[in-house]
Amino acid sequence: MSADSTCAVCGRTILAGEHVHDFVEAGEERAVCELCVARAERLGWRPAGEPEPERPANGHERRWRLRGLRRPSPKAAPAPSPRRVRPAPPPDVDAPSPFERAVARFNSSEAGRTVVGLVRTLGGPYVSIGAAAGAPDEVRITVAWELSWYQWGVDIGDELRPVFEIDKGREIDQLDHAARQWNAGVGGDGRLTLAEPASQR
Repeated sequence: MSADSTCAVCGRTILAGEHVHDFVEAGEERAVCELCVARAERLGWRPAGEPEPERPANGHERRWRLRGLRRPSPKAAPAPSPRRVRPAPPPDVDAPSPFERAVARFNSSEAGRTVVGLVRTLGGPYVSIGAAAGAPDEVRITVAWELSWYQWGVDIGDELRPVFEIDKGREIDQLDHAARQWNAGVGGDGRLTLAEPASQR
């Protein structure tokens, strides 16, 4: 080592008799003073005499070592944010029942207008509103007088399907027991209403 040798890390002139450490950096030997040994190791310099480590897979490793910085770890994929579960809306207590919907559709249909005309001629009828057997989305409406009766169906599962006629006859006794549960009536305008009829015949 020449008298004017300097430390490859701090650049200070190495004094005569001062202990010097030899390092290898980028294939070249570097003299490092006693005070800068730790810095040389942090820079990734290899002590002379040690075998050369395997080269990293990418060329960025050496630049990170020269800067004395820790190589950044690969970015982990962000954890998925928890899904927000919207609470179910409270049941609408004011929503119309299936029978109320069926009555409203019936009153606005051609069948409803037919009943209005019959009420003017024959007077107040018996009225039964109930579920149609074997069809959970259909409501059966029965309107009966002493000498005639009519039945219609309202499909509350299909708003576009018109009110349809199920059957008609002359004797009330022809109706099954469920159809004779008179649970509705007509208003002053002849339109059906779910209100209990004022009198049972």
